[in-house]
Amino acid sequence: MVSLKEKFEFMDDGIDIPFYNGTPKLSTVEWGLVLSSILLTIGYLTAIRIPGEYLPVAIFLTSVIPALYICKGNYNIFFKKPKLRDIKIIILCLIGIYIYTIAIGFILQNLVGNMAAHASTNDPASLMTLIIMCIQLMGEEFFKILLLLLIMFVLYKYTNNRSISLFVGLILSMAIFGLVHYNAYSGRIIQILFIQGFGAIFEYYAFLKTKNVWISYIIHVLRDSIPELVKMIGY
Repeated sequence: MVSLKEKFEFMDDGIDIPFYNGTPKLSTVEWGLVLSSILLTIGYLTAIRIPGEYLPVAIFLTSVIPALYICKGNYNIFFKKPKLRDIKIIILCLIGIYIYTIAIGFILQNLVGNMAAHASTNDPASLMTLIIMCIQLMGEEFFKILLLLLIMFVLYKYTNNRSISLFVGLILSMAIFGLVHYNAYSGRIIQILFIQGFGAIFEYYAFLKTKNVWISYIIHVLRDSIPELVKMIGY
């Protein structure tokens, strides 16, 4: 039987996930900043009323600034020079995303009926739409990563087990990321959990494999921009 530790050995490339185990060490105030960033972003997406044109910038600033601040100038913690092998990871993750989305969409369609469309799917596609989307997606990437790191920090503090902290952290962070889409997808809980939530595993995998936000961000951008590009071609 494969142990939980062995399941996560593929990520042990000599560069561990930062912060959760005190390497680098964050102060209580800095962890408080991370928590505040997460709560504010959740608020923006669920309860705090912000004009739609300002929401992407708000998500970007609220997530990215705290992430860069805790790096204390060592931005290599999150941003690394892409490698040639990363192209393979991007392609495989994109293929995985679309296979997963089609498969889960088919299953849910047959189990729960019609699925909700995203609130923005009826908006005219444009270059500005793509630019605004790219701004927001960088914020979303850091929201997901900070959420994972915070959950891992809490779990690791009590378990001292990296694999358990990572496994549970991924499940919880993906579920939370899915649930913050509740309003945008008309409250379809099953849909947002399995497609928007657990579907984020491919972006998480890319970050965990490379420890490079650029790679998970590129995947996220391509995932969301391809439908918009198709719309632009259609117009």
